Parts: sequence; structure tokens; C-alpha cells
Amino acid sequence: MSTTHRTPDAPGDTAPPWLMIPWPGAAIALAAVAAMVTTSIVAWPEMSAEIVTRAADGRHGESVSSRAVTAVALPLALLGLTALLSVVPRLDHELLHRTPLGQERDPERARRVLSWTLGGLSIVLLVLHVGLVSQHTGDDFPLEQAVAGAVGVLLVCLGAALPLAAPGGRFDGRVERFRAALGPAYRAAAFVLVLGGVATVGAAVVSAQAAMVTAVTAVLLTFLVVAGLALGRLRSRHGEN
Repeated sequence: MSTTHRTPDAPGDTAPPWLMIPWPGAAIALAAVAAMVTTSIVAWPEMSAEIVTRAADGRHGESVSSRAVTAVALPLALLGLTALLSVVPRLDHELLHRTPLGQERDPERARRVLSWTLGGLSIVLLVLHVGLVSQHTGDDFPLEQAVAGAVGVLLVCLGAALPLAAPGGRFDGRVERFRAALGPAYRAAAFVLVLGGVATVGAAVVSAQAAMVTAVTAVLLTFLVVAGLALGRLRSRHGEN
């Protein structure tokens, strides 16, 4: 009687389940969808049939949105995004698990990153939906400032997720040393992005333009911190060797 011995799965070979719902971000998304739908239902009798979302100029014609599209487009988009992000960890595995980038990756870390991201995006889409509905009803809603503030909240969420988003995988030589150096760099850059998000929310009280300049500056600084710290750490290790 022969016995077949099964070799253990290599790191990164164990497939995550197809459905990994990014809780609690998905809960925030569902609450946002409920708020969007409620807003649409309450405002529906007062909504105009159409609004102009982009005026015509020499390069394009006028763009309009009907109240039916405005009422359902963003809630459906957020539901679709939630469903898509629920299968991203498995899709990531299917695409990358045979490559060095796919080795020793943790699907749970990916799910948590997606949860933070989805939570932040839900706030942005909810504010945008309320603003578009207010354009149909004629209510005085500071759409640009509100969206800019919501972008600041999104940056805070992304900053909270940034340490978990450090690249995984297993490479050889200098590439692996650089990948390993990115972990501490991501943790340091997370503080920059969170502070930038808070500053963006504060700037939105002044003006939408100031908030967006603050947001762009925060994102650029975050990239610079990641690159600078990772390269510095790599050079110091190379010098020690």
C-alpha cells in the first residue's frame, strides 16, 4: 500500500475565500447608501427634472443629469464598489500568487486596508450625493467645501490604513531589502497623511481651493517621506554590509 505525501503549500499559495467583506468599512458604506436613498426619497417631490452638470463650451456640449439618475447613480455605485472590494483579496491572489510579489501576502491585511478605504470613500460619495440632490431642489448647500472636507476624511482613513498597505512579497537581493525598508517608511508616512487629512478638513472651512491645495500637498509629502525614508534605510543597510 503506497502513501502519497502532500508537500506543504508555499507561502502565498493558500487561496483566501472568494468573499472577504471589508468590515467595518462595508457597514459604513451600507449606512451611507441608506442615507443616500432616504435623501433621494425625501427630496424627490422637490427635485427639478434636470440639472446642468457641465456647461457647454467650444470643446463639448452641455451635460445634464435627470433626477432619476441623480437619485440612484451614487447609491448603486457605492453598492457595486462594496461588492468589488469584497472579492479583491481573492482576485489579487489569483493574479499574483505565482509571482514574487504574491508571496507571503496576508489577505486579512488587504481586507483591513480595503475597509478603511471603503469607509472614507463612502463619506465622499454621501456628501457628493447630498450636494447633487440639493442642486435639484435649489437648496443652499456648500458642495465644493463639503466635498473638500470629505476628501480630508478620506485622507485620514488612508493614512490609518497606510502601515497595512506596505508591499508584501518575497524577492531577492537589493529589491527585497528595498521592499523590507518600505514597511517602516509607510508607518512614518501614515502620520503625515493623517495630519494632512485633518488639515484638509480644517482648510475646507475656509475655502474649497485651500482644502484641495492642502490635500494635494499632503499626498505629495507622503510619497516623498516614503521614498526618502526607504532609500535612506536601504543605503544605511548597504553601508553596514
